[in-house]
Amino acid sequence: MHRRARGVVHEWPLIVVLTVLGTALWIVAADHFRRGTVLFALGVCLAAVLRAVLPNGSAGLLRVRSRVVDVLTLAVLGGGTLVAALIVPPPS
Repeated sequence: MHRRARGVVHEWPLIVVLTVLGTALWIVAADHFRRGTVLFALGVCLAAVLRAVLPNGSAGLLRVRSRVVDVLTLAVLGGGTLVAALIVPPPS
């Protein structure tokens, strides 16, 4: 397999997460604030789950620091975004 193609395949966790986040932003732009922000929060939580379950060699660019720091950071950010999405009223 070509070296560049192997690198893209190796980054599948990041590609999946970015696809979910991009879809969420598109939904927000389509004037569905709550749905989009909830999906965005779930995408960040998905990144936390993938970082927690994938071995270091397979996590790709989701691996920034140690596993514990990455998972805690992503989980707190995803959970906080989810709470904010459910509490904050949508713009009028």
